[in-house]
Amino acid sequence: MVHSNLNVYLAVAEEALEESVRFSEAARTPKPDGQSGYVVALDPEHRSFKQSLIAIAFAGIYLESLLGLVGTERLGKALYIKIDRQTNYEEKLPLLGVLDPSILANCKRFREARNDLMHEKAVALASLGAEGTRYAQVEATFGIEFIKSVQRKFATVP
Repeated sequence: MVHSNLNVYLAVAEEALEESVRFSEAARTPKPDGQSGYVVALDPEHRSFKQSLIAIAFAGIYLESLLGLVGTERLGKALYIKIDRQTNYEEKLPLLGVLDPSILANCKRFREARNDLMHEKAVALASLGAEGTRYAQVEATFGIEFIKSVQRKFATVP
């Protein structure tokens, strides 16, 4: 039997995502006079953004832990440690039996979004909103859905 905080990492990610959504929804009010759309209030404390970052970070921690548990079980500790240091997520998954192209594509998106948001590089204000801009709230939702899809592939892991 192996001790793991796997479920705690997932719970932290899910709870942070719930808080992010709650803060985001609280900032939106319907436009006056029945117009379609919403007015979004400025949140100078960036509460939704902060909670999204926590969700993304813990989704990554969860994925690392899950792959470590599965990899150690299926490949042995020594081989998994070697693979872990030399490969990214989407290279590890096929080695652990996950071959679904959509999961591998989603894995790449998760890894890239996580890296972009956790290791931010400054961008010009004029480029905000341009194609390729990442929104933490969107990526947090995507990340939680992605890690759960990986979890389902390893249904025997606690």
